[in-house]
Amino acid sequence: MSPLPPAASACVATFSKPPKGAAHARIVVHAERDARGWQVRIVRFTERQSFTDPACDAIESVESLIERFLDDGWGQVLLQTPDADVHILQKFKQGAWKRTMRTGKPSRSDWSNITRDRVKPRALDPITDAQLLHALDISDAAGTIRTGMSDKYRQICHLIDIARASITGSEVRILDAGCGKAYLSLALSYVLQRDGCTVHLHGVDANEHVIEHCRRTANIIGLTHASFECVTIAASRPPWTDEHASTDVLIALHACDTATDEALVLALRLKAATILLAPCCHHYVQTQLQRERVPEWARPLLDDGITRERLGDLLTDTMRRDILRSQGYTAHLEEFVSFEHTPKNILLRAVRSSIPADDRQRMAGAVESMQHAWGIVTRCAELLKHDDA
Repeated sequence: MSPLPPAASACVATFSKPPKGAAHARIVVHAERDARGWQVRIVRFTERQSFTDPACDAIESVESLIERFLDDGWGQVLLQTPDADVHILQKFKQGAWKRTMRTGKPSRSDWSNITRDRVKPRALDPITDAQLLHALDISDAAGTIRTGMSDKYRQICHLIDIARASITGSEVRILDAGCGKAYLSLALSYVLQRDGCTVHLHGVDANEHVIEHCRRTANIIGLTHASFECVTIAASRPPWTDEHASTDVLIALHACDTATDEALVLALRLKAATILLAPCCHHYVQTQLQRERVPEWARPLLDDGITRERLGDLLTDTMRRDILRSQGYTAHLEEFVSFEHTPKNILLRAVRSSIPADDRQRMAGAVESMQHAWGIVTRCAELLKHDDA
């Protein structure tokens, strides 16, 4: 008996309970019928990844494909069609497969383009947001992403999604420390304003040329509450620093070396609700790594420049993360774009939280222990110590 209803024009078959030794935890078959036969897309899932099989030509029978996976030993199938769901269970008993089928009401309502790859909508659309992308010099006036700017476009879209996830309320204050051309903060402000928020943006940078560029761009895209100031991060103060206003998001993307530490300390002084830091170079700690001061077992890591450099990167960003945790933030290091697009792909994301005092003290101790063990001190720790003095 075929598990597929005779009149079915489309189906999604989800195979679970894999056979012993299977490379995948789940397989999903998407199929729809047209004049050429059945069009099929197969996606295979491991615990952490998914892989889509290359597109295959139209096949005469999707039933035979379902039977093939069942014969391979998959123990459970949920077969969804527009008219009904069919739940199939099978077990191997006494030398043969024993199969049971149960039919129920259809659970899937969307049957559009099920065999085509799903494209996740981006925060910025090249056509509808062409004015912004052109002002940022990411696209031309027609909305075509410029050659060499596609990576920047993907980075900005992804970071906008990350930032929006932690923003609440109808009024948002964003501080961009070491803003450069302010790609992210301008785009994020534009998107939030488009969504109905009142956005106050303040960007700071020591380069007067990029500050003038940011002012022109903000005017072009209609950001009415945007200001930019030529000043160092350490000396900067946003225009809303009073008892009734707070910094919702502090951004520092690729602020060089200790400028990232200055941005982090500024965020702590302002009690920023969300912090997004993408560190750049890490010379300050790298130059402190000396063979006679690091643990003996770790000394081979200093033999080559590349391992010394990456060790310095990891130690610096780990201690920055734990300093934020010791100051009452939930903080994580994550990869925000694929390494193939840029090697500067680490994001330190932190959200101000209610962290118990014992946990904060424990993280402060962890930072002290790490600095002692490696014979180093981060610039962030030095700046905070100076503040406490």
